[in-house]
Amino acid sequence: MITRRSLLVGSAAVAGTLAWAGTAQAAPRGSVTELRGGNLAVKVRTRAGWGANEDLRFKDGQEIWPLAYFKAQTLTVHHEGGGTGDDPAQRVRNIYQLHAVDNGWGDIGYQLLIGRDGTIFEGRYSGTDCVPVFDTATSLNAVNAGHVVGYNAANIGICLLGNLSEVEPTAAALESLARTAAVLCKRIGLDPLGTTDYVNPINGFAKTVPTMAVHRDWDATTECPGTKLAPKLPQVRARVAEILRGRH
Repeated sequence: MITRRSLLVGSAAVAGTLAWAGTAQAAPRGSVTELRGGNLAVKVRTRAGWGANEDLRFKDGQEIWPLAYFKAQTLTVHHEGGGTGDDPAQRVRNIYQLHAVDNGWGDIGYQLLIGRDGTIFEGRYSGTDCVPVFDTATSLNAVNAGHVVGYNAANIGICLLGNLSEVEPTAAALESLARTAAVLCKRIGLDPLGTTDYVNPINGFAKTVPTMAVHRDWDATTECPGTKLAPKLPQVRARVAEILRGRH
């Protein structure tokens, strides 16, 4: 969930189909890439595809938030918690502006975002190789982001757009979430129905959480990922397990 307080503590300084027609602007050529895990893949709208202004990541020629990578241990689901407009790409740009400029972080705090139409968006910049989240096409090391205070490193944040305490998540968004999580679980070797004894590789903070967690699993004071999404996570996790068993 978006807040204006820093989430950088611990950092380094159901069925639907994927839909691409719901955005107000057509995706430019070369703006879609794949995120792969074994034989599974999802299409992801790149930062160029949603119109990220990469100048926002720099100040006086220096990258504000230098890249760091850690072997991923867990996934965390969030919701936007605010924002307006029907164009999901614009909403992602708004989050980028909030995080990078208004909060002063220098980039967006989630590794991936998902629109209500099911479009999956690349979030935090992870390098020049056009591979979302990870440092290389085959690596298990995820770029460090900023979405859970104290527990960011080695934790992949996925944000569903919209205030999911006020509106129901769409079937398309839930299916994209499940497919994205399945790709990540396949790639990293995670059990979506299990738990993880997470240890932050930077600050040593430790916590046992569901392997496919939600924000409130880390912080009991937050409503994130929304009162209408959180109860659906058991069925989403079950869907992830189905996909991993080959029921695509």
